[in-house]
Amino acid sequence: MTPDQIVAFVLALAGPPAADPLLPLIVPGGADPRYPVVAVACPGPVAPEEVEGMTVACGRVNLPEDHDKPDGRRIDLTFMVLKSHSLAPAADPVVYLHGGPGSGVVRNPILITRFLEEIRDRRDIIAFDQRGVDTSAGPESRCYATVANPETLADAILASGSEAEMIARGRQAVRACLDEIAANGADISTVNTLQNARDVQALMRALGHGSYNIFGTSYGTFLAQEVMRSAPEGLRSVVVDSVWPVQVPMYDLMGLPLAENVRSLFQLCAADAACAAAYPDLEARFWALWAKLEAAPLRGAQGPITGRSLFMLLIGRNSFAPGNQGITGYLPKMIAELEQGVTVTHDEIAAKRLGSGAAPAPDLSGLDATSQALAETALNLAEIGRATEEAVSTTLAQLEVARNRAAKGTDLVEVFDTALADAAKALPTLPARIAFGSDYLMLRASTPTTGALDALMEKHFTGTTLVGLRALSERMTDAQLAQVFDRISRDNSAIDDVLVGQFQLQMFACQENMDINGPETIPIASARLRDEFGWPESMIAEIESGMNASIYGPCEEFQRVSRPGIHDPVTADIPTLVLQGTLDTQTAPSWGPMLASTLPKAQLAILPEAGHGTFIFSDCSRDIAASFLDTPEALVNTSCTASLMPGFLLPDGSWTR
Repeated sequence: MTPDQIVAFVLALAGPPAADPLLPLIVPGGADPRYPVVAVACPGPVAPEEVEGMTVACGRVNLPEDHDKPDGRRIDLTFMVLKSHSLAPAADPVVYLHGGPGSGVVRNPILITRFLEEIRDRRDIIAFDQRGVDTSAGPESRCYATVANPETLADAILASGSEAEMIARGRQAVRACLDEIAANGADISTVNTLQNARDVQALMRALGHGSYNIFGTSYGTFLAQEVMRSAPEGLRSVVVDSVWPVQVPMYDLMGLPLAENVRSLFQLCAADAACAAAYPDLEARFWALWAKLEAAPLRGAQGPITGRSLFMLLIGRNSFAPGNQGITGYLPKMIAELEQGVTVTHDEIAAKRLGSGAAPAPDLSGLDATSQALAETALNLAEIGRATEEAVSTTLAQLEVARNRAAKGTDLVEVFDTALADAAKALPTLPARIAFGSDYLMLRASTPTTGALDALMEKHFTGTTLVGLRALSERMTDAQLAQVFDRISRDNSAIDDVLVGQFQLQMFACQENMDINGPETIPIASARLRDEFGWPESMIAEIESGMNASIYGPCEEFQRVSRPGIHDPVTADIPTLVLQGTLDTQTAPSWGPMLASTLPKAQLAILPEAGHGTFIFSDCSRDIAASFLDTPEALVNTSCTASLMPGFLLPDGSWTR
């Protein structure tokens, strides 16, 4: 941020709250009476440099549970609007479709504000949690009693035993959850991609947008294809990043993105004449080294070096975390060293001292004394400026949180929440903590009252602990009490995940994807890993075991409600930009060209050295997307992708480029 921007931000926070909590962009009550809109506070802290009510705002839209039954049961979806930075934004916003399925975005606005800034320069961005997911998963579609059951809680926390026993426990929890949801009267079969696609169109109508664009990642690309096919009215253009073509048996092929990620290293080296000459037959040598290290690990500075750890190091290039990017060029030399029992390069990579996160110190020896002194001063000032910028961002984030707490009266809520958590952790035995957790979670379905909170505290605490908690609860207003109960509902999704596994993902996967995935078909994918990529049996077995435990076993408890034609390739005549990274470990790099091949107006950009979500990794990706959205019918310039190709470190210390 510039100094002027910092001053403007502080003045905005210091001023009174915005009179309209949802920005003028959102018509009060919604633009379409079929889909009423209400203003809500954003469910989590908004990102740094954002001011709720001015630059970002949240709401809830009421939609049919089944769009074919508009007079039937209703559900609510939570959405977020991020206002464009432009004073004259384009009329057509961009709707961000999050991944998963089952991974919301409204609680994590930094994903959008940090990586879609180029798009936001020209357009508003709208994001929402898809039905059945996170803040859009209402009480009628959540299994509170199952989660709060002490036996279920204990099974999850104390889980152990054979793989079969673990799968059985998971299936029992899923079965209980499904039964509870059915007893609530909710129709879980409507948690599917077709209804999601129609939700997108309904949300746009509710917000008064006759024309809009889509930016989808991962599962969001699967959903984007369904919008293109089933609800395309008003859809101007589509950007899909890290794609899942609807015809692909994703769950059977979970190993394929890993295999293509690792092979990309060998292909890049083979295509570089100097690298190929220095490190011939690299792929065969890698797998031979893998077997050698599995049998007899080397001792590295960071611990044992096994075949598995070596494989994980390679696929770790998919991660955006510092120290994982920019290491590809060192890997052939590292493999050659490990063959000889030398761990030097490996140790440097493992310690995250190589790659893009470690810029080399500039060589100033060619400068005269005066120039060298000035250059050193400039570098020192740059380092001070970098540290100052980080400190400013941290301080502004803290300022925003403090201001929001004061405005919403949550300071006392924060104190009580912390005190209750500390008291629970101090309970003397695991059964006592489990019992508290069960009763605490049961409050989520209760009316917010002081009596209900007192009953919980009296049951589990005594002495000064109970006195202190009561002193805090008695000071709360009704609004603050409601916030406590709201936290009980929304701050424990992690516990839900522990107890019922990947239930939000399973609702989609098990109901609409098991017709082309499963224990009967995954051996076909395993044969490909074995025959085409040379994978050892132990790695193949690990993939199959993981899918049986996390997906295929629990899916036996669901009814399949797949719609005929859902896996037919999409052929919509809508301008589409397909972005795919070569290091993706969740959606295979080869799926980008596959999807583009069926779309008449598709343009494809392959991003070297980018992992899952190329827009997270690459300015090139973000600029290509922004350019495409301005003129989606024109040929987009993708030449910047060539600059992402890595060079390779040769044995003599020189680089191939």
